[in-house]
Amino acid sequence: MRTLIPCALLFLAATASAEEVARTDSIRYHLDPVVITASKMAESQREIAASVTVLSAETLARSAGHSVLEAVQYQVPGLYLTERSMLGFGVASGAAGGISIRGVGGSPVTGVLVLRDGRPDMMGLMGHPLPDSYEALSIERVEVLRGPASFLYGTNAMGGVINLVSRQRREAGFETRLRSGYGSHATGEVALQHGGKQGRIDYFVTASHDRSDGHRDFSDFQSAHYAVHGGYQAGAGTRLEANAHLANMDLFDPGTVTQPFQDHWYDIRRWGADLSLSHASRHGDTQFRLHGNFGRHRIYDGFRSNDHTHGVMFYHTATPWHHASLTAGFDWKSYGGTARNVFTHLDYSDHAIVEYAPYLHLQQLLLKRVILSGGLRREHHEVFGAMVLPKAGVVYHVTPSTSVRLSMAKGFRSPTIRELYLFPAPTPDLKPEEVWSREVGLTQLVGEGLRFEAALFAAEGKNLIRLKWPRYINSGTFYHTGYEASLNWLPGADFAVTATWSKHDLDDQTLYAPGKKATLIVTVPWRTWRCALQAQHIRDLFAADFRRQPLPDYTTVNASLTWQILPVLQARGVVNNLFAAEYQSLQGYPMPGRTGRLEMNLIW
Repeated sequence: MRTLIPCALLFLAATASAEEVARTDSIRYHLDPVVITASKMAESQREIAASVTVLSAETLARSAGHSVLEAVQYQVPGLYLTERSMLGFGVASGAAGGISIRGVGGSPVTGVLVLRDGRPDMMGLMGHPLPDSYEALSIERVEVLRGPASFLYGTNAMGGVINLVSRQRREAGFETRLRSGYGSHATGEVALQHGGKQGRIDYFVTASHDRSDGHRDFSDFQSAHYAVHGGYQAGAGTRLEANAHLANMDLFDPGTVTQPFQDHWYDIRRWGADLSLSHASRHGDTQFRLHGNFGRHRIYDGFRSNDHTHGVMFYHTATPWHHASLTAGFDWKSYGGTARNVFTHLDYSDHAIVEYAPYLHLQQLLLKRVILSGGLRREHHEVFGAMVLPKAGVVYHVTPSTSVRLSMAKGFRSPTIRELYLFPAPTPDLKPEEVWSREVGLTQLVGEGLRFEAALFAAEGKNLIRLKWPRYINSGTFYHTGYEASLNWLPGADFAVTATWSKHDLDDQTLYAPGKKATLIVTVPWRTWRCALQAQHIRDLFAADFRRQPLPDYTTVNASLTWQILPVLQARGVVNNLFAAEYQSLQGYPMPGRTGRLEMNLIW
């Protein structure tokens, strides 16, 4: 309650003076940012037929959560993240770190694709991302596309795409930030950021270390993250970029409260890199990228694995005629690895799968108000053959401040190597999962300070891969419908209100995908202080499909208070779960009650 009082006072003071705050260009940027994920070319968010949310580095930094995905779930309607502790999502504890968008995700997560700078980031054998390998320091922005995006990105982009864009220095000069923090359950962090730009060269490096004893016995967690970005402007239209990252994670799974564990440890290392060359000329923009993502996993039960996902991406965007843009691209990737069990001496051998696909995407402006878009991809898979993936959309700017949009797209995900060849038994005849999605949306701007967005959608899936012991089979279907809404109000450069709401009817696919979700974020500045409140309400959450094993509804509130002590020194206090709500987002793993931490930031 003591934290709420200064926050309320700041809110009243800022509201009273909101009309006196000068409008800045940063407000307009926040309302209509440039997006690259939806079409692989830079375009205004209002020109896109799909539902896209963009989070800036500033938004990530102000989040009360520890990870980038925690910040994302408060800003994006229809997206849900399962958690088991205050730090560390885990790997094999049920659906820990599970991501669902519009009810599509899976356990493990193979229905949502995570990208790093536009290239796929997933465990090569299991086909899922590892949320603990993502940290916010090296991220310039996050773009979340809700709905299928397989026509551009191929497998796994069924429910949506989360693109993590690396941070880079864009202005001449240098910047350095040192952050340290400590809080409940011996949870601490130390992080360093440094970036610079001089002449044609720019770079940005980050290093961080996090640790926690956890709020339950045998739930220790520690991780170290390193990332580097480098860029070279070879000419007026030619740029060379490189990105690399490394994450080391050591964690324990404490088990459920009814079946606790003492020795379930995981030793995981993930690393990756990409090298890209871009060239802009009067003939259009060309992008060529080499990428690789690798992992080494050691688990308490004797499982050992080394995996890879690497490939080539090429695309060219041109203007074939007036008010048109055409993107032609080609993707090739190989994923797989080796696995064995050192206790049972079972060798799963070496497996790899190659996928490649050409694709086209055309966008046309008509009558200065209508934007038509269409895309087509032909995916080739060495096991199940070829698949055609279409996409179509239209955006109509009814007025300069009102836009409506329609879209339709097909998504899919390939069977993973685990499902095809590993355990519990090989099933090499599996077919890919498929989904067709249709959506209608509205965007309404009110002045320069308020944006409202709403979407209705329907998605129909088939050939869902389900385990029928000891083999996998294609048996599942679903029909998802729902609506989502978000409101962003920015009356001043640092005063912001964000609210989201989503209601989904998920048929029988209810595993860790709530039927209703509401969030509210209020950020209020006052002189050298800034207060932020985050609230999330979850209803109709189930720990199994077919609406089985219901979990209690819950509401959590986080609060933070930031003091700019000096131009180069900043202090922040954070209280998570302010009202000590008892809740679980993963069955059997109660989340901690009220926790707090203090952070210090030195910036020069």
